[in-house]
Amino acid sequence: MQPTIFERIIAREIPSTIEFEDDRVIAIRDIAPSAPVHVLIIPKRVIRNVDDLSEQDTELIGHVFLVARDLARKYGVVDNGYRVVTNCNEHAGQTVFHLHFHLLAGEPLGRMNSRPPRSAGSTRSMLFEGGLLVIAAIALAAVFNSMNPRQIPWVKKEYERTQATQNDIQKYLAPPEATGQNKPVDVTVDQPTAAPTKTEAAAPTTTAAPAASPSAEKPKNTFVADPGKVLEIGYDAFVRLISTGSFHLIDARTPEKYSEGHIANAINIYGGEAQSRIPDIIQSPRDRVILIYCDGGECELSHHVADVLKQFGYGPIFIYTGGWAEWKTKH
Repeated sequence: MQPTIFERIIAREIPSTIEFEDDRVIAIRDIAPSAPVHVLIIPKRVIRNVDDLSEQDTELIGHVFLVARDLARKYGVVDNGYRVVTNCNEHAGQTVFHLHFHLLAGEPLGRMNSRPPRSAGSTRSMLFEGGLLVIAAIALAAVFNSMNPRQIPWVKKEYERTQATQNDIQKYLAPPEATGQNKPVDVTVDQPTAAPTKTEAAAPTTTAAPAASPSAEKPKNTFVADPGKVLEIGYDAFVRLISTGSFHLIDARTPEKYSEGHIANAINIYGGEAQSRIPDIIQSPRDRVILIYCDGGECELSHHVADVLKQFGYGPIFIYTGGWAEWKTKH
């Protein structure tokens, strides 16, 4: 059985922001917070959820709540209030099946379940019933959305869009004399292949580049990590970067579109499933530039993947804004 993402965080295989740790629990910042203060308190011993607890876990769960209390005091949210909650199985919203508790605070969180009282007046009764229908419709939409593997976000996230400068690009390019070339290498388009599964990327079929002459020197390694830096680039800069040979290329489109054709050497991680693909995304190498593209134009799938990479300290990350649409017209 594959270890959960929490087991890998505890084993230090995946980086996280640790707020507290002892021999029984670890508390980390949630990477997709639902409140200004959103900390996950995770028992180190693997317990699937509340339903798997036994009498011997009494002391452990009591310790979890004492840790929550101490963290609430640390953040100064005791007076205004905070919430400690856990989810058990799918209908409750549990997505990682390793028992954990959410500490939420920093703003009014509202009631867990509020229901307006019935009115004696017919008009108010009709409004009440109409409101129930609206709530039921929203709830039904939420259920179907949660069952959809390509969930639609309820609120569109606004991404910061910064255009890369010549200096941003130049520092990751080997000088022409190091590569023996004065123009970019021609990168071919892979032939259609079967779409990769969620845990493994399809091996691209590419046209082999001509063998380098024995006297040609290897390009200098000019990579300098810049964690969290996400920049947008156009076609010319994209071609220059992939000509260096030191890059990791991600196609953020759907598996169906990827299988119809993609840029050589690209792996497929669908941006609409970026959160559920975190274990795959963090397998990306940290010693080279990361390039991401999707359909181009208004497509934001590249930004979904880049946002996850940014949260885990990757960088620099360059998003090719022309995407597949522009690439096809030039190749």
